[in-house]
Amino acid sequence: MTMSMILPFLVAALSVSAVPCADGDWIFKAGDTSLFRFGVHASPQGLKATWDRPQDFDFDKENFTNVTGPVIRRTAIKVQPVGDDLELTFDDPRPGATPDIFRLHCLADGQVSAMYQGVAFEPFLLGRAVPGKDTLGPWTAGGIYRQKMDYPTNAEMSAIFKADQDDRRRPNIDWSVVGPADAKRKARTQELLDAGALHSGDDFYHAAFLFQHGDGPGDYLKAHLLAMIAAARGKPKAVWIASATLDRYLQSIGKPQVLGTQYSIPRGGAVTQEPYDKALVSDALRQALRVPSLAEQDKRRQALADEVAAEAKAQTAVSPKP
Repeated sequence: MTMSMILPFLVAALSVSAVPCADGDWIFKAGDTSLFRFGVHASPQGLKATWDRPQDFDFDKENFTNVTGPVIRRTAIKVQPVGDDLELTFDDPRPGATPDIFRLHCLADGQVSAMYQGVAFEPFLLGRAVPGKDTLGPWTAGGIYRQKMDYPTNAEMSAIFKADQDDRRRPNIDWSVVGPADAKRKARTQELLDAGALHSGDDFYHAAFLFQHGDGPGDYLKAHLLAMIAAARGKPKAVWIASATLDRYLQSIGKPQVLGTQYSIPRGGAVTQEPYDKALVSDALRQALRVPSLAEQDKRRQALADEVAAEAKAQTAVSPKP
């Protein structure tokens, strides 16, 4: 065998050994639906790669929508090792489009992550395809398909949230103690955010409460944004705190709340939700946002008023006579 005959096999062997786990067929699933299939196989000319995908789809970094058309196959125009990764480059046939580039990285659990280059979003997790079973689809144009992400939850953030809630469950809260504790917890939460240490829906849900218990419009607005991230990362309960933080932010800048989550008791006054624009949002929207209806809010406000009256009566009863 001549050197010219041996060299292609050496190239293929070296390419495979650079990323040993990447060889084979890999499936990306969003929910229970298979959307992508990557194939990486050795040939005498080196590694070859293919990408099977729907003809058209939209992707907002979290969800796939408007998935239509038949399955199409693209063949990589370049396959090359990059450090511990394998980079696949696919030409995009649309006029003026740039190539689609993925970097495959072997994970300890046997999966492969596929990081799309040039746009910041979470990598796609690929599982090894089962021959004759893992076919793409089916999908519908109106369907929403989302990759299940196992974001790690930060244990320290969970502990901070628990301390915040425990302080508020105690009878006769001493705000001269809880207030400074809130400030310390909020500062530490900001450090975790700045360090990129929060990832899961639970993390951002917990952080939203810490800033909801902050000091002013900036904290309340940040709490609202954190709650939105929590909801986007699969924490349905975060919809309520997103609603409450919006109302609190609006009232903090002198605007009326719009959902009715905020109650206050002015010194010497009655329980109130004012300022409150009750007409802007319907009860149907309140229900979708996990907020009680106007009628339920009226009952809640009356119950709080009854509690305040009972406490005042009890204090009067124990006060010494002059």
